[in-house]
Amino acid sequence: MMEYRIYAGTYAGADENGIFRYRMDGNSQILERELALPGISNPSYLALSQNGTMMYAVMEDMEYHGKAGGGVCAIKCRENSLEILNSRGTTGTLPCHVTLDEEAGVIYAANYMSGSLSMFPLMPDGSLGEMSDCRQHKGKGPNTLRQEGPHVHFSGLSPEKDGIWCVDLGLDCILFYGIDVHTMTLSHRPERDIMLPKGTGPRHFVFQPGNAHRMYVVCELSSEVFAVNILKEGCQILQRISSLSAPNDKSSCAAIKCSEDGRFLYVSNRGDDSIAVFRIDPKNGLLHLVQIEKAGGRTPRDILVLKDMILSANQDSNTITCFYRNEDTGILTRRMGETFCHAPVCLTAVPTA
Repeated sequence: MMEYRIYAGTYAGADENGIFRYRMDGNSQILERELALPGISNPSYLALSQNGTMMYAVMEDMEYHGKAGGGVCAIKCRENSLEILNSRGTTGTLPCHVTLDEEAGVIYAANYMSGSLSMFPLMPDGSLGEMSDCRQHKGKGPNTLRQEGPHVHFSGLSPEKDGIWCVDLGLDCILFYGIDVHTMTLSHRPERDIMLPKGTGPRHFVFQPGNAHRMYVVCELSSEVFAVNILKEGCQILQRISSLSAPNDKSSCAAIKCSEDGRFLYVSNRGDDSIAVFRIDPKNGLLHLVQIEKAGGRTPRDILVLKDMILSANQDSNTITCFYRNEDTGILTRRMGETFCHAPVCLTAVPTA
């Protein structure tokens, strides 16, 4: 059975342990804590290199070294230690997501509060170079409480390697940027932007593995998932479907993940404290709700799909819970027990065997 190293990002002060590393045995499915790393304020989102030797974390703050903005840091992952190499200010406030483009040697930080996307080149040792570009969004949406301005929540690389998609919850829009790897700058390509219905508040997206034209977008404010076809001449919304079994105005979506085989989609619901399981129709990409399973904790902020397992990071109950995943049906079954972790909000992993 596969073994994994699991990393958890949390909300924590710089003087506290903020990133935790666990070992997971695929047979027992029990998390055993290996390492903890202090020195980073609110490392709420993590990105691992493919071989697991480098990690990048946001510093989700309003201030960095006395100036407005949060930060992002580079971490060397060794067998028995985690070492902070360096950090950089994002100029944007409350960075909440980080994207690693290993091929281009670039890191992107999504700055939620200020509504901007920052770009950093990587140095040969994996550390961060000076910020090379920052794209500030403008505008607002109809929700006066949550969409009073732009709120960049996520960025994801195009599977066709021709740019990066940037999700703005405040604008109900997914903006597309071309990437110039020579000048390390971004250029907005508005003809490729994806507009979603007003007030839905897009948060994250995933592409269906093996299909560069099928995107699934989770919308935080409306608790919905949109299936989108990405075409050369634009985009086409195929479907909008609720992630809840019944309306719940106290619930909001958080994470969206796809199984490696592209057959099932998983969405976490905060407030309802559940995980929605969708089957993806292999013919047309439409979603069919097959299960809504309780997360086993409060506020499931992130979920991690690992072949025949799913982990849920439950922010407000300070727990990580584990589920068996039927690879044929997608159905989840809760495994007894839980792992204590203070305010876990991000999970990522690398296989070790």
